[in-house]
Amino acid sequence: MSKKSQKKAPTKAKLVSQLKKNEIPIPESANKADMEHRLKHWVSGKGFLVRLMKSSQGRPDHPVSLLTDRKTIYWIPNSDMAKRIIESKIVFVMDRTEKPSSDTTFLDVPLDYDMRFA
Repeated sequence: MSKKSQKKAPTKAKLVSQLKKNEIPIPESANKADMEHRLKHWVSGKGFLVRLMKSSQGRPDHPVSLLTDRKTIYWIPNSDMAKRIIESKIVFVMDRTEKPSSDTTFLDVPLDYDMRFA
């Protein structure tokens, strides 16, 4: 394979640029893998503040199983995972916000999301 035909891995600067373009917050770690993960799973737009209304124990193969406490308010980024959790109809959507507040639990898309909940 020639050098020209090899695909270069994106630089941190390129990833930051893509995140900003898509209006996705840059992770605090500024780790390249974390930025790639956000680009793959997050969608631009506000995240969701949700609270579990019913137990999620009966759905081990569904992303709603990540929510365990009915008294906790979770902030979930705008993503396919959030959409699936909301469509489960066992959560109450309280609001949509840009960032999680200090009194919420941040629930990011797990690194093994595609394998676990495909």
